[in-house]
Amino acid sequence: MSIIKNLRSLSTMEFYKNAITLRKDITNWMLRNFGIKRNAWSIAQVIKNIDKEDQKVIDNIFAKYDKTQNNQFQSEYPEWFINSQREHMMRILQDMMDEITSANSIYATNLSEFDERRNHQNEAIACCYKLFQEIQYIISIFNTDLNKLVPIIDMIEKEVDLLKGWRQSDNKSRKRLKRHP
Repeated sequence: MSIIKNLRSLSTMEFYKNAITLRKDITNWMLRNFGIKRNAWSIAQVIKNIDKEDQKVIDNIFAKYDKTQNNQFQSEYPEWFINSQREHMMRILQDMMDEITSANSIYATNLSEFDERRNHQNEAIACCYKLFQEIQYIISIFNTDLNKLVPIIDMIEKEVDLLKGWRQSDNKSRKRLKRHP
């Protein structure tokens, strides 16, 4: 007999599965350079209220090098900045997975092991909040479309909830250990 989906309990490793998916999705987003596009900008968009004489000089330069009629050029973020942000996000994702793995590798049988496991769980939760902050920063710098990031943000929120639930279930085990040493 099957159980209705909304009545099923979460898998004991749901926090791990979600973290793997989260890491993969954020990595794919970073591989696409955070979803930024190269936008063609006209001179009028870049330089407001340009003098007619300056416009003629710019038109002549573009004509000399046989560039577009609209005098358009590509706006770009420096490669070093994109790489720096990508490396920072990768480090946070790696730290999150390391903390989850470390916490999960501890089979707590005494209070000090429960404390160590809880510290790793707390660090994994902190990594999730760091991801929120970095994504907010990247959105503000690159003017990334927030709607495209909603699934990633939802997945981070889910990971925080799952990690907190895991930590809470450890608290129950810890209380039982305190009562029955």
